[in-house]
Parts: sequence; C-alpha cells; structure tokens
Amino acid sequence: MNRREAILSTGSMFISASIGALACGGTNASAQRAFAPPSGGGGTNPTGAAAVHEAARGCVVKGEACMAHCLSLMAAGDASMGPCGKASYEMYKVMLGLVTAAASQSKHLPALAKAAMEFCRDCEAECRKHADHHAVCKECMEACARTIAACEKLTA
Repeated sequence: MNRREAILSTGSMFISASIGALACGGTNASAQRAFAPPSGGGGTNPTGAAAVHEAARGCVVKGEACMAHCLSLMAAGDASMGPCGKASYEMYKVMLGLVTAAASQSKHLPALAKAAMEFCRDCEAECRKHADHHAVCKECMEACARTIAACEKLTA
C-alpha cells in the first residue's frame, strides 16, 4: 500500500464512521451523556463548565469538518494540508474529552482546560494559514478561538 492509498483508506474509514454515527441518531447512551449540557449543582464552576462545554462542542463539529476537508485535499495531492489535518485531529480528540469533563463538571476540568487550550492554539494557528482560502478552516479557527476564551475564563 502506498501513501496515497493509505490516506484514501484512512479518510474513507473516518468518513464512513462519521456517517454511521450520524445514521444511528445518537442512540449511544454514553455519547448522549457526553454531549449533554452541564446541569446545575456540584462541580467546579457550573457557569464556566457550561461555556467550556458549548465551545468545545463547537470545536468537535468544526474540527470534524476540517479533518474531512484536509483528508479530501490530501487525497487529491495537496500535501500542504497535512499539518492542518494533524492539528485538527489532535484538537478534535482532546475536545471530546473536554466536552465529557465539562458535561460532568469534573473536578479535573480546569487542569484539562489548560492542556486543551494548547491543542486549540496549535489548531487555530494551522487553520489560520488556510482561512482565506478554505471556509471550513476559518470556521475551525474561530471555534478554537472561542474554546480558548472559554477555557481562559474557567482557569483564571
């Protein structure tokens, strides 16, 4: 298998999994809990947790679109999208954890938010390079900026 086939195969698997998850309509109970907004009571900072939760959910959605876009362009031979795709992938994975921690108002949310900001900063910087040419990169960049702001308020 050459590099192009590996990228196409990986992209196809990712897109198939995403479509499958959408087709299931969110019947996965743990996924529903992770994406439920934080409820009142308990936790470290309910208001801050809700803001982080909402912002991180935005990063998940925009990051998923950015990854698919980057994979598509890389499959077509545009290697310049590799760093953007990698940064959005890493950010996306960390945001899934941040959404879960915020939803449950975990006592570890502030520490995770500090680390998550670094992933968002990396993604924001990579997406900024393509924001003038690709709307999906601009949207991902803006979602990262909102999450950074929410995390900064939570950890201040």
